[in-house]
Amino acid sequence: MSREEAPHPGLPAVVIGGGIAGLAAARVLARHFTRVVVLERDQQVEMASPEEAFDGWERPGVPQFRHSHAFLARVRLLLLAHFPDVLDRLREVGMREIGLAEAAPRGLGVAPRADDEDIVLLACRRATFEWVLRASVVARPAIELHEGLSVAGLIGTVVDGDRPTVTGVRLEDGRSVEAALVVDTTGRRSRAPQWLAALRAPPPRERSAPCGIFYYTRFYRERRGRVPGGRPALVAGDLGWVKVAIFPGDAGSFSITVGTPVGDPHLKALIDPARFERFLGAFPTVAPWLAGRAAEPIAGPHTPVLVMGQLQNRLRRFVDREGPLANGFFAIGDAAYHSNPIYGRGVTSSLVQAALLDEALDRHPGDLRAAARHLDRASEAELRPFWDAAVAGDRRSAGGRRPFQLTNPRAYLAAMAAEVFGWFFDRALLPASRIDPIVFRGLMRVFNMLEPPDHLLRDPELVLHALPALARTLRGDGPAPAFAPVPRAVALARLGADDEAMQAERFGG
Repeated sequence: MSREEAPHPGLPAVVIGGGIAGLAAARVLARHFTRVVVLERDQQVEMASPEEAFDGWERPGVPQFRHSHAFLARVRLLLLAHFPDVLDRLREVGMREIGLAEAAPRGLGVAPRADDEDIVLLACRRATFEWVLRASVVARPAIELHEGLSVAGLIGTVVDGDRPTVTGVRLEDGRSVEAALVVDTTGRRSRAPQWLAALRAPPPRERSAPCGIFYYTRFYRERRGRVPGGRPALVAGDLGWVKVAIFPGDAGSFSITVGTPVGDPHLKALIDPARFERFLGAFPTVAPWLAGRAAEPIAGPHTPVLVMGQLQNRLRRFVDREGPLANGFFAIGDAAYHSNPIYGRGVTSSLVQAALLDEALDRHPGDLRAAARHLDRASEAELRPFWDAAVAGDRRSAGGRRPFQLTNPRAYLAAMAAEVFGWFFDRALLPASRIDPIVFRGLMRVFNMLEPPDHLLRDPELVLHALPALARTLRGDGPAPAFAPVPRAVALARLGADDEAMQAERFGG
């Protein structure tokens, strides 16, 4: 859609939310509209560097702002294609690029292949990524970033009883902003269903499932030459009763996150920094990062342990068989597809949808209904398989099984397929990835959202190479896990809690 073909010449495209999804949406919308207005609830103070942003940037509207983030290889490819200036600037401020060979398990030789250049993770903090992207937006005269403004609802019109057409937004202070289209990027707390209901639009189709996990995160800075094995690539272990991961960051920073089941009261003691570190000392894979003076808390001894919980995998669709629920309204990022942060897909999904919004407006100039249909179809094709995989993975982690619906053959087959995939993944593909470079590469391509999850079963080469590991697992001598297992009682003892329930568990009571 060229600027002359915009559906409402002279009116801006309005983006609600100035996080990563909103800033990316603003960048692509500036290709189609002479004016783009971003409305962000949080009031920002100008920060001169990523360090200032991490230390002092208050983002109550983004609860995950200072939690661990994984910027997958798909993010790098999207930046190269759409925002190369952002990638260049991230490199300038200390972001690391981690290639396939560096991410491979120790001792696993990965012979280079031409498409390996696509599998490059970006290591930086969320604050750094958003700081750089925000600077790129502020520098563009076509984009207006207004901060400290909250949106109260949508403004729209209805003609002849048809579905509403969104014509702008209403602010909490009573003012209104007219718009050629409105894009909601306000994340998992989006109030879009209420806003649409106020316009008498049909409700969005919604699916949700609990993530079943709490996250505890603390940030550190490595001391030169003291971190074991050099600067860390992504280190992660799922021990069943707990998940532990080290996330590399920019400028020598890294974070450690512990994921605990929501129903485990003993592990809530991890909120205390001293207990957090004592707990981590029980894990041989993690302890060397904190031993001696290998690293220090990024803000000194008082660096907090941050907690995030009450998470739901939530999917909302704003288009049905009749078309968009409200013409001129779009939603991208966590407002549409939100999954468990442990899979690191949030930022990637946001950038994917920003690119798809760009594509939709290009292919359907002047036709917002067709553009909305295109965005919905393309998002379902690109993101829905990963959302479904996240729900299935969380269900397996919680020890639950999806109930088979015998009255619905399609649902029955889908449930059985998910069970089979989970069984084969846990017993064949994951163990094989530790000893077979072909399986490791295949897993990394899916992990980085370069291939859909079912690629792991559709690629006969991967299945064939996973079978020896499956045989070993079934007879009890499978490949050793990369993350050394630790009994729950041993790690709990490190927390220093002494209540009767914990003592009973330690001694088999």
